[in-house]
Amino acid sequence: MEYEFETVNCNLCNADNYQKISNKGKFGLPTNVVICKVCGLSYLNPRWDKNSYLQFYQNEYDKYYRPKIQLDSSLNKEAVNPIEVRLKRLDLFPKNVERILDIGSGEGNNLIHFKSIFQESKLYAIEPSLASQIILKNNDVTILGSDVDAEWNDNINYKFDLIIMRHVLEHFTDPIKIMKKVRSVLKPNGIVYIAVPNNLKPTQNLNKSWFRNVHTYYFNKYTLDNLNKLVGLEILKMQEGDEFNMGEVYLIARKNDSQLSPVFSEKHYQEQLTILNQKLKLENSIPYKLTYLSKRVIRKVLSLTKNKSH
Repeated sequence: MEYEFETVNCNLCNADNYQKISNKGKFGLPTNVVICKVCGLSYLNPRWDKNSYLQFYQNEYDKYYRPKIQLDSSLNKEAVNPIEVRLKRLDLFPKNVERILDIGSGEGNNLIHFKSIFQESKLYAIEPSLASQIILKNNDVTILGSDVDAEWNDNINYKFDLIIMRHVLEHFTDPIKIMKKVRSVLKPNGIVYIAVPNNLKPTQNLNKSWFRNVHTYYFNKYTLDNLNKLVGLEILKMQEGDEFNMGEVYLIARKNDSQLSPVFSEKHYQEQLTILNQKLKLENSIPYKLTYLSKRVIRKVLSLTKNKSH
């Protein structure tokens, strides 16, 4: 299908004042990265419109990002679950969980892991992939919808103790709108876990892997803090990277009825801009390109050797 494009203002401060960063991304798909000069949020502009993204997630996403998905897969408990470890490490692991919602759940591995801990809990998911939906349904996960932008929150009369949003916030076309929905279905003492790539500490080649057309936003600790304040969530703890993923920033938040004011600072913009420009300059240097190419060749040779041995 043909994809339609749209232009957007900054989702956090609504400014239309940005610096262009790159127009290249993973798989060669159109990826126009800019950074807001007012608040420092990085995002795609122009980008595919909402319908184009929905069609891509339902029909094309698995081909690019989940090529090995199996329709007869069953949900498996991971030996070590990063979310569980992080919640316990920060002393925020919930004691009683009746309902768990995973937004962008994929095949549901996080859900089944927490089900093994809270055995009486009920599992829910919002997941656009049709293949993943089949697996979820086969494992007693209630699917609230395929489109997080739809009014899924209007059709439920219960709230959640734990909402998981692992590497999904960066995919939204309107994070503010969706996070307000998330807040509306969170119990007063419930928590939301959010993890995203850390744009202050990118661990991959920007133009070849870090920038992706499915990542409409690129967050850091400053922009995450502002986002949560704007929607009425209080960040209890936020961490940048650990043994599970050094290029990640994650947080745990809960409802806050007080009016929290965001802080939009040019310093945050300058810090983010400097980091991205320095990394792009490094990646465009001849020594870096030669090293990057040699690593790819070595990985390819090792992969071919491994396949032949089988």
